[in-house]
Amino acid sequence: MKKQISLTALALATALTATAAHAGGVTVAEKGDTKLKISGKAFLGFTQNDNGAGAKTIGGNLDRFYMQAEYYTGIWKARFTTDIHNESALGKDQNVYVKYAFLEGKFSEAATLRLGLSHTPWIDYEQHLWKHRFVAKVTTDHFKLDSSADNGIGLKGKLADGMVNYWVTETAGAGYGAPAKTGALDFNSRISIAPVKGVDISLQYRNGYKGKKTDSTVNIADKETLTQLMASYGTHDYRAGFNTIKVTNYKTTTGEDMTANAVWGWAKFGGEYGAFARVEQLKWTGTVTNGDKKDHQVFGVDYYATHGVTLSFAYDAEKHTTGNTATTKKEIGLFTQLKF
Repeated sequence: MKKQISLTALALATALTATAAHAGGVTVAEKGDTKLKISGKAFLGFTQNDNGAGAKTIGGNLDRFYMQAEYYTGIWKARFTTDIHNESALGKDQNVYVKYAFLEGKFSEAATLRLGLSHTPWIDYEQHLWKHRFVAKVTTDHFKLDSSADNGIGLKGKLADGMVNYWVTETAGAGYGAPAKTGALDFNSRISIAPVKGVDISLQYRNGYKGKKTDSTVNIADKETLTQLMASYGTHDYRAGFNTIKVTNYKTTTGEDMTANAVWGWAKFGGEYGAFARVEQLKWTGTVTNGDKKDHQVFGVDYYATHGVTLSFAYDAEKHTTGNTATTKKEIGLFTQLKF
């Protein structure tokens, strides 16, 4: 169950950051080798939505508003991040909950231990390369093939002078929305290699029940493996990449295998302007819904208003084909990102 957070505390944290004039946060207290840092990020928009059945809506939306506090002492760091999210499907206009709450110890560049409710190895990493999460999620997140945060333990680090970085975790599997103990932990990992400057080659491997095995004596829950390969090339001013994903489900009766592919890229022009695109497809390959698919496309232009503020006009469309029928949904309008 998502944990409710006091709006009063959130307002206080916002007030503490009022003096921050640039992305990266602000140190609000410091003593010796300890310090407390406050930062935040907001995804705001004004868009029109079309559900494909003739019903249209228009207006502003608060997609995400993160507030976070980080406490540093020696090699240790604790981080706490809240998230406001529009969840009308749950009967709530806005929901405030915990996204991250973890303790981290950095023993060397090659070994950092993390314990608690934390990022998973893949999604946050690809988001950093994609740079347009405030408009569209990355493929595994959009198609709900993986969760962006989960409760558990992990080890990460950099090897070979930073040419290789890795992250391996054991987590509850159900994601930050349901971080309870389960009957079996999920293994989730990523290894990334940068053989030359600008090139990124990353591999993900995940194996487990995604929180569905609630007790060690229950063996009827879904178990699946996910493998993903991503390759991209870019500089400070552009990046282009592709992903290929395979999900194998081991449930004996109604298990469904899936494949997904994506091509994406973005570029800056003259420092203030840019453009981006993402085209991806999820396809079911199991016997139950063989051939069903989702096609998703995002196109847009950017205006980098100032440091930490990006305005993007974008078009987002998805088509879900089930047998001989198809449903569509579209969104067009202004998407913004504020980082401080």
